[in-house]
Amino acid sequence: KGAQCSPVTTICSVEDTFVLNESSESESKKMPGHMNRSKASKKIPLALFGLGRAGNIHAGNIERNPHCQLKYIVDEDVEKCHRFVEEFMSEAIVVKVSDADMVYNDPEVQGILVTSPTFTHPDICLNALQAGKDVLCEKPVAADMKTTAQVYDEAEKQGRVLFCAFNRRFDPALQSLEERVKKGEIGQIHRFKTSSRDSPLPTIEYLRISGGIFHDCAVHDIDECLWIMKELPTQVHTMAHCFTPAIAELDDVDTVSITMKFASGAIASIDLSRLSTYGYDQRTEVYGSKGMLMNHNTSPTNLRHSNVTGETAQPMYYSFPQRYAASYQQELVHFLNIIQGLEDPRVVKEDTLFSSYIAEACEESHRTGLPVSLSFDHLTSTPAVHEKVVSNGAESVPMEQEAKVTS
Repeated sequence: KGAQCSPVTTICSVEDTFVLNESSESESKKMPGHMNRSKASKKIPLALFGLGRAGNIHAGNIERNPHCQLKYIVDEDVEKCHRFVEEFMSEAIVVKVSDADMVYNDPEVQGILVTSPTFTHPDICLNALQAGKDVLCEKPVAADMKTTAQVYDEAEKQGRVLFCAFNRRFDPALQSLEERVKKGEIGQIHRFKTSSRDSPLPTIEYLRISGGIFHDCAVHDIDECLWIMKELPTQVHTMAHCFTPAIAELDDVDTVSITMKFASGAIASIDLSRLSTYGYDQRTEVYGSKGMLMNHNTSPTNLRHSNVTGETAQPMYYSFPQRYAASYQQELVHFLNIIQGLEDPRVVKEDTLFSSYIAEACEESHRTGLPVSLSFDHLTSTPAVHEKVVSNGAESVPMEQEAKVTS
């Protein structure tokens, strides 16, 4: 699918983009998250549905990546889309939602990114899959688990890939942490902790369609926990409160503490807040029988100043587009590799369903004030043999293993 890769290795860096010739091939093996495509290869045409918070990040990354082309932006707010096109000097065609069939029916479009409001995700995903496109969908795929499973089933039926974008799996620091835990550096896991405190407070308009803090925020920490611990919890217990009257009017909360117990004896703690006044606070700690690994907050320079009055430091990143810039870029590279048949999705149906199921249980515990026991029997099944449909008869040459992002 797409153009065949030549021996020339092209590198999509997290910070910038440059080309390595054949003599520099060994250097490419040292750099994670890069595509292996020729300078002469045709760009992969993509379409994006929804130019909101996440949509702006993805659209900008597509425009900056030399291996893909943003052919369409689909959104009701065409003025906003035209401003984006002008800012990036983009060649993207702006399409209203009512005219989306022209995107689905365009045989050149190989992948569709779904970053629109949650309630629109299932229909867009289904239309894209049935039109023979691979799909990257921002979480959640759907507002309920039954519909989520149906969309994944349609992907299997069509021989296409549905990739739910849990972007933390592509963060370099968290990838390193996960790899070191997997190697046994801290021994048996005893405790897992995350702090995820949002900055700035999202708009009420966004919160009204967000699905609530458990499905909008907690689901990221839950997925991170399952990915790193390689284990499913047996019980969850949640305590929560709302300090923001406007959020309380939405029957939602802004401050959450989640505890998850695992069969191994390990305990996970998730600390959530909708409003951190000092920056986008994102920390992870994994403690075990042989030691501890911690992922601290970072700032743009990590510069610290010490003098007779004490020590000062540059503030941490303001919000998620800055903190997770690298992860969104590497996530796009992974999706481009999926389209070419070079990689399998690192987030699959069971991952998405497990995280959604646990998030539902956490919300139930909050509303009842009681712990909730978990069983995953109804969500587990033998994965179907999935054969990727390759378009246009073109072959894809697998990337060298060292050039992939470590999962």
